[in-house]
Amino acid sequence: MSKLSFVKFQGAGNDFIVIDDRALFFDPKIVPKLCHRKFGIGADGVLLLQNDLKADFRMRIYNADGNEAEGCGNGLRCLMKFLLELGLPKKAYRIGVGPRIVEADFVGEKVSLNLGAPLNFRRFAILGYEVHSLDTGVPHAVVFSDEKLEVLGPLLQSHPKFMPAKTNVNVAQARQDRIDVRTFERGVGETLACGTGAAAVGYVAAKELGWKNPIRICMPGGVLEVVCNGEQITLIGDSVLVFKGEY
Repeated sequence: MSKLSFVKFQGAGNDFIVIDDRALFFDPKIVPKLCHRKFGIGADGVLLLQNDLKADFRMRIYNADGNEAEGCGNGLRCLMKFLLELGLPKKAYRIGVGPRIVEADFVGEKVSLNLGAPLNFRRFAILGYEVHSLDTGVPHAVVFSDEKLEVLGPLLQSHPKFMPAKTNVNVAQARQDRIDVRTFERGVGETLACGTGAAAVGYVAAKELGWKNPIRICMPGGVLEVVCNGEQITLIGDSVLVFKGEY
């Protein structure tokens, strides 16, 4: 039986199994087994580092249920730290993620991601809630409400307006100097943090509520910063190596 080398990282509590797949050997069918927190390594998802013809590298991400996602902000920061583990220089990289190429760089121990402009920004009412919908690499619904995520997450994720792809759901509460956010992710459920979710909330706060840069997004797993310059979104945060191993 062959062994699979991996490194586990977490970004604001959002944890990933990161694998060097530049030789294209990985079989995505084993993702649910790897991510199982009782019988596997345990993670919110698996990140694959691959080569790319138009960028320095490509990142593919699989959620814990085995479905491939379009992107992941916390995952990108973890992938950047993984490059250092492989002995690559600490510098800016262009990472292909889904249809996008993200400009990523190091800011001290943190990682800065230029996520570009969001797509498909809309606002509408669902069951009496004002919902902002946008794609920051992954589709997100943002609701500023005191309602519990346990109620709004499953309710909005599979609402007909977001089918068939579904959406991630962020419930936000504006404080004096920060925005508290909880996120319900497709294929995972509630996570301790979501980078593209933080970016979505920050964009809505800047565009609709007049918040100024940098916007502090506090999630259960940690704090992320969002900077909005016009339509351009930059996400800044840390990522930490948890452990290395073989499976």
